Amino acid sequence: MQELLPAGDRDSWIKSRFTRKVLDINSRYWENPDEVVNEFGHSILHRLPYMLLISLPLFAFILKLVYWRRKRFYFADHGVFTIHLYVFTFLQLILIFTLNELSNIRGFGFLGFVIGLMFFALLAYLYMAMKNFYGQGWFKTFLKWVLVVFTSGIMMIVLFLLIMFFSAVTL
Repeated sequence: MQELLPAGDRDSWIKSRFTRKVLDINSRYWENPDEVVNEFGHSILHRLPYMLLISLPLFAFILKLVYWRRKRFYFADHGVFTIHLYVFTFLQLILIFTLNELSNIRGFGFLGFVIGLMFFALLAYLYMAMKNFYGQGWFKTFLKWVLVVFTSGIMMIVLFLLIMFFSAVTL
C-alpha cells in the first residue's frame, strides 16, 4: 500500500519497520496473545548476561573516572576490583533467588525481610570494598560511593532499556 502513495506521503524507514514488526507479531501470536509477553520476558532474561558483560568494563570506567587523581591505579586495577565485586554480587543473587523460591514454596514471610537486608548488604559491601581497596577516608569514600552507585544505576537502566529494545526487535 505504501508503494501506491506519493514519495512524500510514505512512511519513514523506521515506521515501516515498526509496522512490519507489529504485523508479524500479530500474525504469529494471534491465537495466544499472552505468549508474546512470555517470549519477550524469556528474550530479556537470556540477554541479561550480555548486559552484565557489557556493564563490567563500563563500571570499571566509572571507577577510573571517580578515582582519576589516584595515579597508582590503572584501568586493569579497577577491572579486577569490578570482577571481585561482580562475583560477590552473583553469589549474593544466587542466595537471594534461593531464599525467594524457599519463601514462595514454604510461605516463610520473614524471608522477604532477609532478602531486603541482603540487597542493602550489597551496597554496604561495595562501600567497604571501595574503602579498603582505594584506602581513602570514610567521608571521601562515602561521597565517591554515592557517585558510583548513582552513575552505575543510570548505566544499568540504560543498558536494560537497550536490552529490552533489542529483545523487542528480535522477537
